[in-house]
Amino acid sequence: QKATMSKPPAKRKASDANLDINAAMAPSGSGTSSQLLASLDLSNPRTTPKTIAAALLSLLPDGATRQNTAAKKLAKSFPLVMTELDARSNILARANVSEGTRLPIAFRFPAAGGSTNDGGCGEGGAMTVINIPEDSFVAIMRFLKGKDVVKLSLVNKAWLSATRTPVLWERLDQAAGLVNSSGKKLNMTSFLKLLGRPQFVNLKSLTMPNKVKLGKKSIKQMAKVCPHLQTFELGYSGHVSGPKIKDDDLIEVAQCFTNLQSIRTDMWNITNFGIASVAMTMEGRLLDLRIRGDWITKHYLSDAALGVVAKSCPNLKHFAYKLSYHLDEHYDAEYDFLSGAGIIALVKGCRRLEILELEKAKQIGKDAFVTILKMLAREDDSASLGTGSDGRDFALRKIELKGYPFVIKGNPFRVEDLDT
Repeated sequence: QKATMSKPPAKRKASDANLDINAAMAPSGSGTSSQLLASLDLSNPRTTPKTIAAALLSLLPDGATRQNTAAKKLAKSFPLVMTELDARSNILARANVSEGTRLPIAFRFPAAGGSTNDGGCGEGGAMTVINIPEDSFVAIMRFLKGKDVVKLSLVNKAWLSATRTPVLWERLDQAAGLVNSSGKKLNMTSFLKLLGRPQFVNLKSLTMPNKVKLGKKSIKQMAKVCPHLQTFELGYSGHVSGPKIKDDDLIEVAQCFTNLQSIRTDMWNITNFGIASVAMTMEGRLLDLRIRGDWITKHYLSDAALGVVAKSCPNLKHFAYKLSYHLDEHYDAEYDFLSGAGIIALVKGCRRLEILELEKAKQIGKDAFVTILKMLAREDDSASLGTGSDGRDFALRKIELKGYPFVIKGNPFRVEDLDT
């Protein structure tokens, strides 16, 4: 019985199927290729992509390949079609927004005395309409995430126009709906078009999406369309799939975005040379630096690089460094050159530092934090007595530690061991 069982034929992909022009054109009757193409009814559910492809191929000579002159012309027409469709979409979107600006922001409620069970209307279907100023509506939307603002844009044209207000789009990240799943296939070209929309004219914070390659040329292009950018995140919050930036790219970011104040990056392809170079490039305008070491590539921050930050960035207010490994065996101490000396140097050099965050940086022990707290206490005593102060008091007000057997609490600070 096993020998007589036949394996069911495997389904072929559309790209593997042979297009039978005669069969595809049979429903359309006889005529020339152009007539057959013109007779296609795209609204008919029976008109499949395979039917359309067969009609297009009927325009070519028999046996034509990609090298055929006519075939090349046909292939070049497809991008033109997509460009035209995109242009029409943009025109329609601008028309909708323009029309929406002339319409009131209206909220409709059941009229007084109406029942809540009559389809949402009051007696006789009457509705109470309340119009509010657009600036008030925009102020309400500022409490929402970008994804929710996008949903509001689907209500009507007036709401669509209001949701395109630039003040609502000063931040663009995953919370704002910036995702790049396999279905959407966002690349750098389409990403630059997105950033060029009027609603992002005041963009100040940007998180790079997955699978978008960042290079020197594209960084310069982004700097032109995002001149007000202050925060640039490149994989700090979590793993970013796709191409990873290198030292030269990070340095280019620091050079091209002249209003940049905050850089948040992982160290997959970034070395301590890149971190130090960024610090020397940005100097006093770097206010926020957050780094995630990488346990796979063994790229960890070092005392030397942090020393450059301490000397070059006196206005630094927020510093964070974390190592994201799940198991202790993932960590390799042989490559970790960040010790308590580097953190002490950072606090000494960056007197305006307000927030210090460290996660699983194992070479930094309790002694380093005790030294820092004593240093802060001496500064406080000198300030209170009016002696010994150089006019640059420490601004440190928060030390957050994760992955340590102790925490820093209180005001003034104190070290407390965690319960085992």
